[in-house]
Amino acid sequence: MMINESSRGDVFNSFKKLKLTGMMESYDEILSTAIKRQSSIPSVLHELLKSEIKTRKLKAIKMRMTMAKFPDNKDLDNFIFTGTPINSEQVMHLYGCGFVQTSRNIALVGGTGTGKSHLAIAIASKAVREGFKVRFFNLVDLANQLEREKLENNVGHLVKQLEKVDIVVLDELGYLPFSKNGGQLIFHLISKIHETTSFIITTNLIFSEWVTVFHDKKMTSALLDRICHNCEIIETGNESYRMRQRK
Repeated sequence: MMINESSRGDVFNSFKKLKLTGMMESYDEILSTAIKRQSSIPSVLHELLKSEIKTRKLKAIKMRMTMAKFPDNKDLDNFIFTGTPINSEQVMHLYGCGFVQTSRNIALVGGTGTGKSHLAIAIASKAVREGFKVRFFNLVDLANQLEREKLENNVGHLVKQLEKVDIVVLDELGYLPFSKNGGQLIFHLISKIHETTSFIITTNLIFSEWVTVFHDKKMTSALLDRICHNCEIIETGNESYRMRQRK
């Protein structure tokens, strides 16, 4: 099996026209190996196709990661469960991403610095790699974004975007206040998509304290009903990881 430079150029031009980046990048290596092993043409074609599939999968993951807008790259390989009340078996089960199929929610409850955001991003990032669409929001930033939409007479724009998303991460509920109007808009958003979308929420407040954020008992009760009726609760405790490391 011999390929001259002219033929190689024609092949690469075809790769470019068809946007077969994976095949183009792996072509020389695969062909060289095939010549040494005297591989059949179907075998070579199969290797080229596998390379293309792998490249497209990695590109799709990168695109979904960009769309997710995570503030940091986090995973479980450097998370230390020892010395915490966190149920590692529960976390690893959720890391398998089965909860997304049933639109099940996750609430991570605990003090500052106990790993809530780390776990939320790690689980959501794994979901991205499994093919799911994710969006990350700091809750105060989300409230502000929804209020800007209302001022610009563009209410519902973000909701329509998030209807196409599998997981919405709402980070830091309770750390900073937002307006009553912002709370109502967040309630409206969750009400619109909670049946088909999974939420991962991190908070330093127990559920009975959520009313201090949303300012309305009935609305808070309805919000908790939507979030908690199909929810996994992960308690992370109150001792800061950073303070524990310092000690």
